[in-house]
Amino acid sequence: MNKSAERRIYNTQLNPLPGNAEELTKCLADPYWRIFSGCLYKIMIKGDDEDTDEFVMPFAPNDAQKKFIRRLYYRNIILKARQLGFTTLIAILWLDHAIFNANQRCGIIAQGLKEATAIFQDKVKFAYDNLPAEIRERYPLKTETKSELIFAHNNSSIKVGVSMRSGTFHRLHISEFGKICAHYPLKAVEVMTGSIPAVPTNGILVIESTAEGRVGEFFKLTQKAIKIFSSRKKLTPKDYRLHFYAWWDEQRYRLDSRTVELTKEDHQYFDDVEEIVKRDMGIEIHLDADQRAWYVATRNADFEGAEERMWQEYPSFPDEAFQVSTDGNYYAKDMLAIRRRGGITQ
Repeated sequence: MNKSAERRIYNTQLNPLPGNAEELTKCLADPYWRIFSGCLYKIMIKGDDEDTDEFVMPFAPNDAQKKFIRRLYYRNIILKARQLGFTTLIAILWLDHAIFNANQRCGIIAQGLKEATAIFQDKVKFAYDNLPAEIRERYPLKTETKSELIFAHNNSSIKVGVSMRSGTFHRLHISEFGKICAHYPLKAVEVMTGSIPAVPTNGILVIESTAEGRVGEFFKLTQKAIKIFSSRKKLTPKDYRLHFYAWWDEQRYRLDSRTVELTKEDHQYFDDVEEIVKRDMGIEIHLDADQRAWYVATRNADFEGAEERMWQEYPSFPDEAFQVSTDGNYYAKDMLAIRRRGGITQ
């Protein structure tokens, strides 16, 4: 059988809209209700490979996304582990803002044309097309292109592309900026000089990425945000608020500990992480056996045991995301031990 024919899409229903017109109008005026009620937005969750079923389900923010919404600021840097759903979250937030606020320009910058097309089709347009029919009729489109939706009722829009230079953007998301900086340095300069200044002081800018080395604008911006966070300095509207989301923030990242063998060095690493996170981030965590098993299994299977790749893609604390190993990782491990003793502070 053809693989595409084997794939099935499971579609779960949204929560019903309030039946009373007055109550519905009141609910629609509440941004919290629109995002958290499960009545408006649907998302598509894809499997890990092309044979895996896809699920279309009501959008419900996970714990990391809820934390981000609570801490959203004018300027935001998200340093994160992979696959925590922040591009999906921000696509929903920007679409919602455009639908329910007049004369707003919302933009998403992706690292390449393929990624931009996927974000627009699979997240932005998909979410709008799957709104309840009553809501689409109430908030219709004036213009739809391959990269932009413009609404007829309020002249607001949401656009996805590889660059945003012209005009003002009241909401701007730069997705995987670390990869843009590493692979397209000229484009990164254009983003810094052309796109970011297009966001007014009272607008919202979100720069989000996994780490991609210790060079480039994403690294510089993140280091500044880490220093501000560590100093507990009061933010100005031009300062970036740090949002860090580790692999241990995602409760799906677990495996049966009976199926994975951990070394003494593995357990020491996790013990070190617990102490560093408590001291530097003020968060007390306990990495249980199933979490530790997932981490080790992922490192060994996906990255052939390469710790540096794991630090980059699934960091345990902010500095680790940019940590560079030399001489068989001995330098990195020595630095971790020094940090554990409190010998280095941010």
